[in-house]
Amino acid sequence: MRAAIRGVRSVEIELADPARAAAFYAEVWNLEPVATADGAWRFRGTGAHHHILAIHQGAGAPAIRRVVLDGVDRGAVEALYGNVGCGPGPVEAPRALEWPGGGYGFGFKDPEGRNFAVVCEVADHAPRAVAADRPTKVSHVNFNAADIEATTRFFVEVLGLRVIDTTPALTFFHGASSDHNALVAAKAAAPTLNHIAFEMPDLASVMRGAGRMRENGYPIEWGIGRHGAGNNVFAYFAGPEEMPLEYTAEMEQVDETYVSHGPEHWRFAPGRSDRWGVTNPPSARLKRIQGMFRFTADGYRLGEREG
Repeated sequence: MRAAIRGVRSVEIELADPARAAAFYAEVWNLEPVATADGAWRFRGTGAHHHILAIHQGAGAPAIRRVVLDGVDRGAVEALYGNVGCGPGPVEAPRALEWPGGGYGFGFKDPEGRNFAVVCEVADHAPRAVAADRPTKVSHVNFNAADIEATTRFFVEVLGLRVIDTTPALTFFHGASSDHNALVAAKAAAPTLNHIAFEMPDLASVMRGAGRMRENGYPIEWGIGRHGAGNNVFAYFAGPEEMPLEYTAEMEQVDETYVSHGPEHWRFAPGRSDRWGVTNPPSARLKRIQGMFRFTADGYRLGEREG
């Protein structure tokens, strides 16, 4: 099948104190509030997507409600529905969506219970001017996978993504854009969230954002450094309710001529946790929270539990 997904459009999370988190994402993480309909806070970056983050009131432990993927067009979304509908998880039929930004799409679960939606025809904005200290979009989402083989098969054979690189711990998936990766899967004990990465314009913007986070009581948990696969710079943090977050920039841009590499190619020298070799390894706190957040049971259902 042709590539149906460009990348991640938005991420929806459930927290115990969404109002406090909303203040953080507006004032510290530096996103722009765009809608507060149906009891949720939604935020955009400087890119065109209607919103890139939605915060809902949680019913229990903090969780991920769903990851919304950016469908190329209606034909691609309907073709993807045909693929997903043959899989083992529950799936909804494509339809016009009645939520902020609208659009056309459907929700589904993958084999490990992660909630996704794929949408197109959203009422997006004109892009804002690039700002040195503001995120542009969700760069990628990294998932923990208890069954990395099943997750890889689903992402490739059902979603139509391409395995672009594989490191000793991570598998990177490329969509219908020039970004090296849109989704990442990490070998782990349970299918949880590893982290959400927000794209900044450049290295200097990552530095500015990291400085702002530190000034507001959110220390750097890993970084600032440069990854191997993807070649992007990074800084990791624990956000409100310890949501694992990344500022990233300068992801490698690739096309069909890119040559994928395996784990041996991406091994760092002893003592290094990035290409530069200037950052300490991830903090104990980051390692702990990178396995905390699970997906809600019914978050694949679009239009339900939106408050």
